[in-house]
Amino acid sequence: MSLPAPHVPLGNHMQDVSLEEAPSNRMSQRISVVIPTYNRAALIANAVRSALEQTLAPLEVIVVDDGSTDDTREILERTFGDRVRYFYQPNQGQSAAFNTGIANAQGDWIAFLASDDLWLPEKTARQMRVLEKLGFAYGACVTDARFVNTDRVYGTVFAHANVKVPEEEGAFHKHIQLLVTQRPTAPCMVQTLIARSDLVRKIQGFDPRMRFGEDEEFLFRLAVATRFCYVRAALTLVDRRPARHTGPNEIWDRAEFRLQQMQYRLEKGLELCRIHNLQPDAHKAIRKQLRSVHSAWANWYAEGGQHRKTREAISRAVSYEITARVVVKWLISRISPSLAYKAARLVAVRRTRTK
Repeated sequence: MSLPAPHVPLGNHMQDVSLEEAPSNRMSQRISVVIPTYNRAALIANAVRSALEQTLAPLEVIVVDDGSTDDTREILERTFGDRVRYFYQPNQGQSAAFNTGIANAQGDWIAFLASDDLWLPEKTARQMRVLEKLGFAYGACVTDARFVNTDRVYGTVFAHANVKVPEEEGAFHKHIQLLVTQRPTAPCMVQTLIARSDLVRKIQGFDPRMRFGEDEEFLFRLAVATRFCYVRAALTLVDRRPARHTGPNEIWDRAEFRLQQMQYRLEKGLELCRIHNLQPDAHKAIRKQLRSVHSAWANWYAEGGQHRKTREAISRAVSYEITARVVVKWLISRISPSLAYKAARLVAVRRTRTK
């Protein structure tokens, strides 16, 4: 078991992440698997085992324990010995845990896995096959995934996100647009990803200020840096059992925290669109999501009787996208703040009943 090492320095996440020219050497297949974990002692061994049993054996499996208080370390030592590189750090969030793994990864490729999810044995081999076929311009590849341990979400991630691809393996077209378009679920997930380690470091890894939606923010920056390809087969099993947020993760249950994180992520994405002159469709999609976030802020402020902030939030929503619903909300907030409060309370009650 390895001792902790410094994190990746994150710096400015708005740096230049343009596509690179291809080198002349043949593509390496040295893969580091990075698995962050927090109090998942009952599940972590299955995740690690699915990484070690890949038909294309990984160079290393790195587990970053983000402050667990259970017997995660003992289970890993007893089950895998020195087959796993283990790093412990005080709880700092998943982004910081990912960055510790990135900082210590020795492979030319990094594959990420959640500690409660599983890979099928041929996952990384099939990804490397399509990456080698498409060439150096494609520095990232995802697979489809299947949700398990849930009665709310059926089928695969691609199907749920309404992503239709023509071939079993191939290149995504308009991959940036794919990542920013609102869907029932994200079509690309970090736990299905394999990416060139130099690109992951070039974009400065994960943003440690994010503890909600950090996967989507990271994937968007990676998509600006390189093209994405896919394997249509569902080679990742994503655990969707109901979560109990305890300890530092209790904050996830607060609506204002989630809204703050979404707003921060989307504003960063909008700035990247401007810096890199990305296609107008991507810019429009992010503005639409920001309108939705500020509309939700208006509901939250109205529910708390904060009439001035309610009006400000609705005005921000209108500045990003004008829709009939947000215009009606804007008018109500100015004509009758008490009616806006009642409407927000009704929305809150309905939201609680559907959980």
